[in-house]
Amino acid sequence: MREQKIRYADAGMDIKKLVLCFAKRIWLAAAAGAAGAVIGGLVYLMVSVVPEAEREYQAISKVYLDFAPDETGEIYQAYNGYTWNDLMATDPILDVTMKYLPETYSREDVMGATKAEILSDLRLLTITVTTHDAGRCEQILQAAGQSLVERGNTAREFRRIEVIQTTGAKPVVADARWIQAITAGAVLAAVLTLLGMFLCYVLDDRIMVASDLRQVTDAVFVGYSGAGERLEKDYEANLDWLRKKKGKIAVLSLRQKEAVGEQQWQQMCEADGVVLLASYKEVHAVYLNYVIEQLAVRECPLVAAGIVNADGRFLSRYYGGASR
Repeated sequence: MREQKIRYADAGMDIKKLVLCFAKRIWLAAAAGAAGAVIGGLVYLMVSVVPEAEREYQAISKVYLDFAPDETGEIYQAYNGYTWNDLMATDPILDVTMKYLPETYSREDVMGATKAEILSDLRLLTITVTTHDAGRCEQILQAAGQSLVERGNTAREFRRIEVIQTTGAKPVVADARWIQAITAGAVLAAVLTLLGMFLCYVLDDRIMVASDLRQVTDAVFVGYSGAGERLEKDYEANLDWLRKKKGKIAVLSLRQKEAVGEQQWQQMCEADGVVLLASYKEVHAVYLNYVIEQLAVRECPLVAAGIVNADGRFLSRYYGGASR
């Protein structure tokens, strides 16, 4: 009798069986992807909708700077895009700005809310005020503009400073990233589902094809029963050949939820050989190995193994139609 041993680690993975099992359930990944896309969109919606207390408003003014004549160009270099932000926070300008605001405003609030920058033309200054209140936003912007106009009237570097355009306070709109959120949700859900399916496949040791039996036993494979006329003929022919060669053969059809009776054990021990048949997609490899070990203890010679109640359609795809 051949030595029987369980060999999960050495058997490797049946890639074709894996692909066929996945193909049958690929709709789960598609459904999970669709659900993930919906969840991703909802999460983005909840994150992007800012509560009223935290919502920001922004108002912008365009200010024209009419510089006094300067052949050296020093004035233009002094008032550039890198220094205007600092200039707006200096006392000569900030003091005037605070003069046009109610006493409830602090200098720190005004400095933190105001941004001044030269975007392209050195003569065109952009003032941006951002706060959590539309009214305060417009008040600070107006006060900043008035302080700059006064600066243009008093500083020798300017002929004049004029506010040429002002926009009212508007809510700051977050970047619209619906596509990214939906795509990320769909991909993440689909990948996690596929990983879960793969894990289930790895942990699923139910007997489906001959390679599953080879993980447990070295006994020859007698064939499939109940999977179509051609496979049934091969199975019957192999049994007949074993009976002619071995003599008296005991056939045990093994089911996961049915224990082997003592009478069956006696018949197998009295036979010249035992053919162990596992019910398709019902008997687990670990249980099959347990029964084989029991056969070894009782010195019942296992000569072959097979699969009964097999799925003919699955086997037809597995063997490329050769089972039909």
